Amino acid sequence: MNTAGRMSVIVLLALSAACVTQAKVEQAPLERRVVDLNEGGALETLQRSNPAHYDKIRKILDGVQQQRDAQVPRWIQTNFDGRDVSYGPIVLTSHPPKRRLSFALDATRYEATIVLTNVTGDIVPAK
Repeated sequence: MNTAGRMSVIVLLALSAACVTQAKVEQAPLERRVVDLNEGGALETLQRSNPAHYDKIRKILDGVQQQRDAQVPRWIQTNFDGRDVSYGPIVLTSHPPKRRLSFALDATRYEATIVLTNVTGDIVPAK
């Protein structure tokens, strides 16, 4: 291939790369929706609007306390294709105790406050 042919190929590749970059920049960003599962009627609305997510979320909410705390993120990822799972080690000091859980299914982030039925507290007098 001669010099002019090589230059044509280089120019063509550069233009192609520029077009691809421009196309990526002009794409609309993914709209992320956040659903608070503790809001009144949230699960009923979800059952009508997205039955597949509703089924997964019911199973997650029903089974999360049967998992060891450290295993919850992997359990949700593996069994329900959840992403960005947050199930921090902080127990809210309420009665009954609660814990926050959030995860993403597809382009929707779900947040819930889980009532812990498997945690007991002891009253310890101050010294």
